[in-house]
Amino acid sequence: MTAQGLKALIHLRNGADQEGRDILDALPVALYLTDAEGRLTYFNAAAVKLSGRTPQLGVDQWCVTWKIFLADGTPLPHDQCPLAVALKGGEIVEGMECLAERPDGTQFWFTPYPAVLRDEQGRITHGINLLVDITSRKFEQNQAAQAALLLSAIVDSSDDAIISKDLNGTITSWNKSAERLFGYTAEEIIGRPVTLLIPSDRQQEEPRIIARLKAGERVDHFETIRRRKDGSLLDISLTISPVRNARGNIIGASKIARDITERRRAEAEILRANRDLEQFAFSASHDLQEPLRGLKIYSELLARRYSSKLDGQALEFLGHLRAGATRMEVLVSDLLAYTQISKREEPEMVDANATLTIVLESLAGSIAESGARIDSGPLPVVPMHAAHLQQLFQNLIGNAIKYRSPERKPEIHVAAESQSDGWTMAVTDNGIGIAPEYKEKVFGLFKRLHSNEEYSGTGIGLAICQRIVAQYDGRIWVDSEPGQGSAFRFTIPRSRDGGG
Repeated sequence: MTAQGLKALIHLRNGADQEGRDILDALPVALYLTDAEGRLTYFNAAAVKLSGRTPQLGVDQWCVTWKIFLADGTPLPHDQCPLAVALKGGEIVEGMECLAERPDGTQFWFTPYPAVLRDEQGRITHGINLLVDITSRKFEQNQAAQAALLLSAIVDSSDDAIISKDLNGTITSWNKSAERLFGYTAEEIIGRPVTLLIPSDRQQEEPRIIARLKAGERVDHFETIRRRKDGSLLDISLTISPVRNARGNIIGASKIARDITERRRAEAEILRANRDLEQFAFSASHDLQEPLRGLKIYSELLARRYSSKLDGQALEFLGHLRAGATRMEVLVSDLLAYTQISKREEPEMVDANATLTIVLESLAGSIAESGARIDSGPLPVVPMHAAHLQQLFQNLIGNAIKYRSPERKPEIHVAAESQSDGWTMAVTDNGIGIAPEYKEKVFGLFKRLHSNEEYSGTGIGLAICQRIVAQYDGRIWVDSEPGQGSAFRFTIPRSRDGGG
């Protein structure tokens, strides 16, 4: 503040006009005036609010009314406060950050801006000080500092390697888990290119990742291979996010690297075990089909050729034998179908309308026999194997016909609803329904809610549906009430994009 401005303030204070005093009291910053000895001659309303007390004019020395500490916590003697130093002819210091304590014990941060007025002989006649309350800013700074310390502690204690880099691919930070995972200490790796960790046959990944980051994209769970300091390779999953500065500009990236070597090894073991199991089930099913077929054929021959020579009980036993062989043949066929649903490689785009038409043609006999009425809304083109979608419709519509109510003809509706990430398809019927406690159990292998005498089947159909849907990262469920029908719904994502 200029000397002319200070003289104007003193003139307003010493003068009798109320408007001048009102102007000073309306200032949002604390302001006070002293004489050459530091005794108060004026203070405004903001000064009273900031200090928490109303001092006595002509008696109080403003510096003596507070306990003042420097930013580092060092107590500041009253004779060394900025205005006291200035009144003694010392150098005027502006921009200090001080902590003061009010009479009630509460504290606040402020920055003083002191100045002095001199007479024509150069003698100091008045002191003036503006105190800017910076408590909120200091609180925010402290909060930010604490958050930074907390974040640093979390990063250092994480089991995952957490690394940051700039847009040139130069490593800028490296936590303890990164040291354990890759074998480099922070001193060895910070400032070096991240390509040091990338095998030679995967060097093209880095520019692609940088390009995505510059576009503001996040890379989620990208599974790849990286190299340790000792040259060994490990399977890792990367999640990489762009880092922005205060202006919102992307200046680098934060990377979380998780070691998935053991998971990959376990997955490979499970895959081998599943293939062995599928091969065994396939072989066993084929090996069982032949003797079952023979049992069925010879029991039918016995019934045709010797029925006149067998008594009623023997014919009944023979009927049980044929029925058992038939059920076993269907069970083996369904079990074989279940095991043959393997992980698909690349799905095709299949028209669900055309697939439904094929299924309804294959079910024409059951539809005619039951008098079922089946309709559908417009169905989408979905990324699936046609055989899988056909099997889903076949099982769900076939069940809707089978488990119809004895009191009414089956009415079945097939529909699809578009979602943000894919499609929800539904097969709704007016059949016998399912009790709430069985809504999850019906999808289990060999789970049947009725005896074979009531409804034929093996209890594998819905398990096949669930396994098919799972292959496409979807889910299947049923909404149903006993006697009110059922709505089987399943989801199919639009696509499956891999990491980049």
